[in-house]
Amino acid sequence: MTEVQTASVEASGKQAQPAGRLRAHLIRGAAGSFVLQVGFAGLAFLNAIILARILGAEGYGAFVNAMAWVSLLTIPATFGFGILLVRDTAIYRSQEKWGQLKGLLRFSNRIVFVLSVVLALIAAAVAGWLFSSPTQATMRHTVWIALVLLPLFSLYNLREAATRGLECVIRACLPGMIVRPGLLFVGIVSIYYFWPKHLSAPTAMVVNVGAGLVALALGMFFLRILLPQEVKTATPEYTLRPWLKAALPMLIYGGAQVILGQTDIVMLGAMRGAHEVGLYAAANRLAFLITYALLASNMILAPVISRLYNNGEKDRLQNIITKNVRVAFLLVVPFSLMLVFKGDYILSYFGREFMLAQSALVILTISYLIAVSLGAGAPILSMTGYPQKVAVVLSLMVFLNISLNVILIPSFGINGASVATAASSVGSGLLLALLSKKNSGITPTIFGNVIARIKISTKDE
Repeated sequence: MTEVQTASVEASGKQAQPAGRLRAHLIRGAAGSFVLQVGFAGLAFLNAIILARILGAEGYGAFVNAMAWVSLLTIPATFGFGILLVRDTAIYRSQEKWGQLKGLLRFSNRIVFVLSVVLALIAAAVAGWLFSSPTQATMRHTVWIALVLLPLFSLYNLREAATRGLECVIRACLPGMIVRPGLLFVGIVSIYYFWPKHLSAPTAMVVNVGAGLVALALGMFFLRILLPQEVKTATPEYTLRPWLKAALPMLIYGGAQVILGQTDIVMLGAMRGAHEVGLYAAANRLAFLITYALLASNMILAPVISRLYNNGEKDRLQNIITKNVRVAFLLVVPFSLMLVFKGDYILSYFGREFMLAQSALVILTISYLIAVSLGAGAPILSMTGYPQKVAVVLSLMVFLNISLNVILIPSFGINGASVATAASSVGSGLLLALLSKKNSGITPTIFGNVIARIKISTKDE
């Protein structure tokens, strides 16, 4: 039996999956996802160090700034279909609605391709105007090259989402998390070794575009072989209005997530220049490693949340959520302490000038650790039918983040950006945890089952 056939049987709504099989499936998936996250974190960290040391803070800042543009634009380009595909692929497969699944895949690909190309052209014109000065030529050229990645990333995200919906998380994430950063590393090292004079931020971005092409091709291959045969032979069915209605709040949710992650970098670049962007990006990349254990868990849990919640297995789901967030939290506590007390030493690997980002690193580390303890409120709400709640909370946090950046960056630079990110990260985690409990009945925090037992004991008394 193939991986997809096994997943299809397990996801079927006709028969509940035995606890032992689900536990084994989650352990295997979470372990594989965690290995991918660790591999991605290692490659990303290695690439960051190499680019920072070779290009310097300014060149590295230009590279990171250009990638922030692409990350921000990928959200409107995918129009919320990435998150929708994770949820609806799992639902359509369990209900054997093969025609609707095929229609959703086709429609999302067409609309996303057109949107991504149009947005890339508009952004290229804006970048040309914004970085028109001769002294900003490196920033301008790097952004222009990076915009080629926009349709590549957007189309790849759809394939990753659909493959995750099939509960084949490892093959869904392998091209983007291992292959692309791995090829970037090999390309940068090769150019530095053979043609060191030609290595610059635009050159590094060209290598990144090549790696993105390979990742997209591999993602297409994996989805093709993993899709059930029934989908390939089905006549596509299109329910455009429900799809667009569901995609809109998911667009806001996904967009707000990326904006929260990239606004600080874009605003630092505009207000303080590429040098401070480079310093801040190094600190944020280190601190963000804290969230990877929870992200790994969420990747495998998203379709499972949708399936168990729709089957009415809320107690079982609560148990799984609580165990996962506790494991993720305990895994990252030692690393968090190391960043707080020895962060300057770790930052020195980027270059001695990056040690100036130690204060920002401490602020970000503490905030991300608190966010991990608050759990996965956003995926729970999105997979249980409340994505609009997530969209509202994250939209409020975007407003808070931008406001704090405007107030704090001019006077405090990277430390001001860190405080803005910390406030929005902890604030969103807390609000989403409260809303998850209120709307879905699932508590996402490390205290989930404890709270439930206290309430039960109170009622019994």
